[in-house]
Amino acid sequence: MSNIRINVGGVEIVGVLNSSPLAEKLLSLLPYETIGETWGREVYFPVNLTVDNPDLESDVKVGDIAYWPDGPDICLFFGRTPKSTNDTPVVASPVMVIGTFQFSPDDFDRIERRRNGILVSVGPAQ
Repeated sequence: MSNIRINVGGVEIVGVLNSSPLAEKLLSLLPYETIGETWGREVYFPVNLTVDNPDLESDVKVGDIAYWPDGPDICLFFGRTPKSTNDTPVVASPVMVIGTFQFSPDDFDRIERRRNGILVSVGPAQ
């Protein structure tokens, strides 16, 4: 388990990655900065990772950090997505959950969105 710091549009969150090989690969890329987007109450952003035969699932929870191989992207689930029928997020297509993050309910609403997306920076937690 490793802690990471993610700044999403000016909102600082701390995530805990599991000990999977994919999480280890993500840690090797840190620090990096990119532009993210939203899909409902999900923030996703590109990551330069590929995985052979990822263990994919369709069930995620609010606060999950997941790898979406179709991007490839990292997804942060703050709440419902366009496919949701209640407050539980529903993925666009299967993902690999690699960790969790803590946030306040109003954090998603405080994320600064720019014309070209959301500035995201990911680094090791201090």
